[in-house]
Amino acid sequence: MDFETAVPARVREWLPSKVSKTVRTGGMSALVAQAEQVFHLGQGDVGFVTPPHVCQAAIRAIEAGETRYKLLPELKEAIAEKLRVDNGIEVDPQKGLLLSDGAHTVLFQIMATLVGPGDEVILSTPGAYYEKNTRFQGGTPVPIPLRPQDNFRLDPETIEAAITPRTKIIGLTVPNAPTGVILSQSDIERIAEIAQRHDLLVISDEIYEKINYRRKPHVSIASLGGMAERTITVNGFSKGYAMTGWRVGYAAIPEWLFPAVERVNALNTIWLNTPAQYAALAALTGPQEPFEAMIVEYERKMHIVVDGLNAIDGVRCFFPDGTYYSEADISSFGYSSEQFAGHLFLTEQVLVQAGTIFGSGGEGLIRISCSAPEEEILAGIERFRRSVERLRESGLVQLEEYMLE
Repeated sequence: MDFETAVPARVREWLPSKVSKTVRTGGMSALVAQAEQVFHLGQGDVGFVTPPHVCQAAIRAIEAGETRYKLLPELKEAIAEKLRVDNGIEVDPQKGLLLSDGAHTVLFQIMATLVGPGDEVILSTPGAYYEKNTRFQGGTPVPIPLRPQDNFRLDPETIEAAITPRTKIIGLTVPNAPTGVILSQSDIERIAEIAQRHDLLVISDEIYEKINYRRKPHVSIASLGGMAERTITVNGFSKGYAMTGWRVGYAAIPEWLFPAVERVNALNTIWLNTPAQYAALAALTGPQEPFEAMIVEYERKMHIVVDGLNAIDGVRCFFPDGTYYSEADISSFGYSSEQFAGHLFLTEQVLVQAGTIFGSGGEGLIRISCSAPEEEILAGIERFRRSVERLRESGLVQLEEYMLE
């Protein structure tokens, strides 16, 4: 069978013959898997285990026999109250609130409902998921570069300049991942005005909402006048509640659109893990001190990361407004993000994410995380420094060279 004709064009680029030699041979992933020790400076997982009171809620549910299909009405009501109090968003739990297995799945199902061939989606780069989601659904991504020299600001005027008759959606991530920038209230208000004037939908991914170092006001665009009927707000429990493995996400959706997204969700997910719903309810309504302590610790470790990398000549690391990510500008070395990230691992087993994983706007950048334990961060920074010294002294080490050693 000819696999290149057996799959749709939207996934054909992922076939082995279409990807890079490194991925095709399993070279880098195999080396990471075989490494005795990896120093994680770019991981996307949280740095904490789920607090005990959340875990106990799930255990009690299992012991009580809550293991069958169920949608917990108390969880929907608690999320609706959270959205009302924290975000200024009014949503009917039954007519406008979707639960599914993680914000990632929620976003995919929203895009599957809304985006088709010819539709354009304006999004920022570097950024997470909108671009690949749009392309997978047959739409056309319209990337807006976020530049280090502009402190990664998403300029509303650039958004408006990108609008065409085919534009359907503006995709926001607030705080942004991987740059960690929180949009100012004035910029969000301007984006809202643009969306209304051009009759566009807005999707706002707010999964990192609680990880906010600079205490900037978190403004949900759906709370602004005239935006409730054209905005979908995506959120979940993975990041702010240290529940990445539980997979509980949700979206506040305008009532006119909700039935369509709910049908797509039913085709894909049907039901959400029942004990995980009890855990999410406990996270939302129980003690908040463990989660607040996490943010303090993230901020402390982020200072260690940013200060440590900025002490390395040629690296410029940005302290973020929120999230547990920072972007480091490594363009001064003259190599691509992928080459630089590969060199770090091949020489010192320091694992980071090349900025281009998050779109073309990530070239010259690498994603840095503060979620690893402090001792691993400190060791990783020292190894990062040594890897840069080797780069200057003897040049770039690439996968093919390493495999010949």
